Amino acid sequence: MSIRNELRQDRITKTWVVIAPGRGERPHDTNDEPDVTHNTSHCPFCPGHEAETPAEVFRLNDSNGGWRVRVVPNKFEVLGGDRGESRTVSPQGFVSMPGVGRHEVVIEMPEHGADLATVDVQAVRDVLTAYRTRFRALRDENWALIVIFRNHGSAAGTSLSHPHSQIVATPVVPIQIRHRFDIARQYFDDTGACLYLDVLEREIAGGRRIILEQAQYVAFQPFASAVPFETWIMPRVHRTSFGDASDQELVDLALVLRTVLGGLRRALADPSYNYVIESAPIGDEDRQYFVWHLRILPRLTTPAGFELGSGIRVNPSRPEETAEILRRAIDSEAEVARKISV
Repeated sequence: MSIRNELRQDRITKTWVVIAPGRGERPHDTNDEPDVTHNTSHCPFCPGHEAETPAEVFRLNDSNGGWRVRVVPNKFEVLGGDRGESRTVSPQGFVSMPGVGRHEVVIEMPEHGADLATVDVQAVRDVLTAYRTRFRALRDENWALIVIFRNHGSAAGTSLSHPHSQIVATPVVPIQIRHRFDIARQYFDDTGACLYLDVLEREIAGGRRIILEQAQYVAFQPFASAVPFETWIMPRVHRTSFGDASDQELVDLALVLRTVLGGLRRALADPSYNYVIESAPIGDEDRQYFVWHLRILPRLTTPAGFELGSGIRVNPSRPEETAEILRRAIDSEAEVARKISV
């Protein structure tokens, strides 16, 4: 990028903001019309256009010499470049630092019109394998936090319709993440137990918000869901970092994720959504009070003035009721996913 990005800290809230002028230059091919077929001849993520992306940092090949998954640096990065200069304080007391880090794109599959909610489970596992491989590589570079996320649909912020996810490694741990860890740490100090596993046990015992139970994972809608159909997928065992997930855990996660996304697609007519893998900051992987998990946040509502002014989210639906709707959709979707598994 011609203009280097910058991290600036809000003195009042201690939150970080990325000033990234080049992000506005991203190409767009998405459309609010769900049935539009986009012109793949101009898609930089389609096979045959590999030269239009930066050089790969990871690739899974298929048996015919092509590729199943590619990971490349994002040309329109949020954060990029190696560490160098440290934080600076202006004469007015404002804190900033260069916007260093890593920003990568996971091109999930060659097929332009495919999606994680419709492909076979092996394809979902390939994507998860790419996530874990790059997570470990970025962890070895000793960044502070690694965020894996997927934007699906124009309302979720996606700019290219070809199926893809993103990975960003940051040089700082945002205060929002620290706050979440502090709550879990205090609970551990008070009880000697992991807050996340205790919440999961209570959700299982209650049952009303459970979506899917499997040997390794449970999918559920939280008691205080921030948005309609918010769904978490959480390991049953203590695992602080997604980077430490085993091969078998990825196999199991692929089936659960494919099933849940398929259920959401069936129940809500392919909604826009974001999902994020919440994992421990680098250096905190040995903590006993956190469990990594995947959060799916459908974009069915838009935060309005009260929510922006107060920080209190307004959810117009009860998670007990939306969980029942999604369970019914998943009962059908789970069988479909198993039938097309490799």
